[in-house]
Amino acid sequence: MKNYILTKTLINSGLQCGKRLWFDFHDPIDEDSALFHIGNRFTKEVRKNYGEGVDLSENNPDLALSETAKFIKNDNVKVIYEGAFVYSDTLVRADVLLKKNDSWELLEAKSSKELKEEHIDDIAIQSYIIKSSKKIKISKVKLIHINGEFTYQGDNDYSDLMSDECELSDKILSREKLVQTYIDKFKPIADKNYPKPKIETGDHCLKPHKCIYLERCNSLKQPSNITQISILPFVGKKLEKKYKAKGIIDLKDIPSAELNPSQRIIQKAHKENKPYINPGVGKILKEFKWPFYFMDFETVQQGVPIIKGTQPYYTLPFQWSVHKWDSPTTKISNGMSFLDFSDQNIERKFIESLLDAVGDKGTIFAHHKSTEIKVLEKLKDKESCKDLSEKIDNLIARVEDTLSLVKNNFYAPVMNGKYDLKIIMKAIPSDISYEEKDNIANGMEAQLAWFTYTDPKTSNDDKEKQIKLLKAYCAKDTLAIYYLIKHLLEKSFK
Repeated sequence: MKNYILTKTLINSGLQCGKRLWFDFHDPIDEDSALFHIGNRFTKEVRKNYGEGVDLSENNPDLALSETAKFIKNDNVKVIYEGAFVYSDTLVRADVLLKKNDSWELLEAKSSKELKEEHIDDIAIQSYIIKSSKKIKISKVKLIHINGEFTYQGDNDYSDLMSDECELSDKILSREKLVQTYIDKFKPIADKNYPKPKIETGDHCLKPHKCIYLERCNSLKQPSNITQISILPFVGKKLEKKYKAKGIIDLKDIPSAELNPSQRIIQKAHKENKPYINPGVGKILKEFKWPFYFMDFETVQQGVPIIKGTQPYYTLPFQWSVHKWDSPTTKISNGMSFLDFSDQNIERKFIESLLDAVGDKGTIFAHHKSTEIKVLEKLKDKESCKDLSEKIDNLIARVEDTLSLVKNNFYAPVMNGKYDLKIIMKAIPSDISYEEKDNIANGMEAQLAWFTYTDPKTSNDDKEKQIKLLKAYCAKDTLAIYYLIKHLLEKSFK
């Protein structure tokens, strides 16, 4: 029988949003993410740093509670990893406990490169529960985070990966006083009859992290004939407040003279309830040189780097996909690709194979090209790729951004103010769908696939599965860019 109701994670959910916590209790999403893997990998390195000790990380909470109680009484035990404590129906697990004379230091590991505001509440919850349980005396509370200046030199040497310990004992005292209030507020939400809170989506859905239930909450909104002003990219929320003060809540009612050109395109499409295509887009498309290439990269921020010469959160390119279209009268190619995970020469192989795939002539289309350009610019500066810098420059000069092209020339009401490829595909004829079950649907899931593949515990069968999923996803993005350009061509020359 579970002897707790809340955990630190659940309290943090409640601090972000009461509805999020309600979902966690009553209709949870079983989520895996790249961020979890980064945290787990960093925590493993932290344990190596503090040497041999009692490791309770594989124990379930009930066993960890009894084992913790046993080992803190053992004078020979100086380090405990993932010790468990319960107070006021709330369970916490301590990353590291260090024995210092007759007391203990509590060390919490965070895989960020610096102390963040949300860490204060998080660590205060941990500290309050452990102190209140009266199982041990805590003399100091410290944070361990990633050293952003660390460069991996190989041989599994991570001795400098961790920052110096940051003491937070005084900083968290005022927050500790609030923890019992949080507990008393959130425990009732666990009751099966507790009603789902009526909380609208807003800025809190993205802070401190994007809520895993955001899409669910958005889908529960009642359909309306009003076009929300907030859908306007970048400034929608600000303009919504401005015009609400003037009594205007519908984007269609804003005087068009007060909007910029791209905003007027969005407004016009919603007013007329039909897609907008700039009649002059054909002239723009005529400027592009054939053959056309459609290019997409996948990158990962490793956290704990495994590629020699890279740093924590360095953007590592591990996959590209390219489709080639020779002319309007020919069919698109079957596509070309590169995919690797942990080859120590991965960046050289990445750029060599890409340069070979796109040749030296023709326009290369990428959606939100700044992502690809940043990767290419970094590769130019890598010692292993410097001899290719001129060829990389020539490649960069050929890249055109379909995101910019769309923003100025195409919009459909179904896009609802967004210009993601998977949204655009809902507005044009194509064979592309990003909604198939169990497939990769976005860049974060692609990063998760990289972490899954590079996890030593992953089976060969699962590795093969990740390869197939990644190849299908990245090729889907380049095909989507093709369908977009093809649609604009067809519409502009009718």
